[in-house]
Amino acid sequence: MGNSNTKTIVITGHSIGGATASLSALWLLSYLHHISCSTSVSVLCITFGSPMLGNDSFSRAILKERWGGNFCHVVSKHDIMPRLLFAPTTPYTAQLNLLLQFWQQSTTAPGFGKLAVPVSDQQQELFNVVMSCLDAATQDGEGSTPILFHPFGSYLFVSSEGAVSVDSSTAVIKMMHLMFASGSPACSIEDHLKYGDYVKKLSLQFLSHKNSMQGNIPDSSYEAGLELAVQSLGLAKQVNALSCLTPLWYVMFLHLLLIEHIQSVA
Repeated sequence: MGNSNTKTIVITGHSIGGATASLSALWLLSYLHHISCSTSVSVLCITFGSPMLGNDSFSRAILKERWGGNFCHVVSKHDIMPRLLFAPTTPYTAQLNLLLQFWQQSTTAPGFGKLAVPVSDQQQELFNVVMSCLDAATQDGEGSTPILFHPFGSYLFVSSEGAVSVDSSTAVIKMMHLMFASGSPACSIEDHLKYGDYVKKLSLQFLSHKNSMQGNIPDSSYEAGLELAVQSLGLAKQVNALSCLTPLWYVMFLHLLLIEHIQSVA
């Protein structure tokens, strides 16, 4: 943070690591506020399949400090982990321990992202309990069940079809409910292991939409980043004119084009 060239600090994590990332980001934001840091350093926390952290007061405190924009929680369509704390966890400690072991076995299995063994009756029971609590959480009126844990920040709900961003706490809970209801116990557990696939697919969709080469996306993410930088500067026409270059010369041309532009505006 003492480096004047530092512009953004990104903290990220998956599953329980996502909750740890959020706590780390909150500590850092609080520390920067405490020392009245006047640098241009910004803090961004991106979580994947993270459980929720705090109650309504916790969520409102973050909103009051205007830190909500510093958090982006990526939640896959059917992942049970971000929804677990809508249910009372104490009566289901044994099921939770089995679920964590289940994920651990799947991550070390040869076919990562696939379930290592079939879903058990206990995991089926856990799915039903979470589904029931989500149903209750979305009900309005005096008979609605109090929610112990509340979302904060922005939520990016992802699926194989695309993604949608939501930042209203009420809308986040309803989205969690609607998407989870379309799943099953097996996919609610398997989806927790598929964030790498979703990120890759969404990145390709974004590049396909933005790419100046009519869908000819470079295999290298470095080359793709160069192309996006050129496009954002309004230099795409010059790139199109030299699309016949070999890959090596093409990358060199992108470098030269960016350097020339930077020098012209310096």
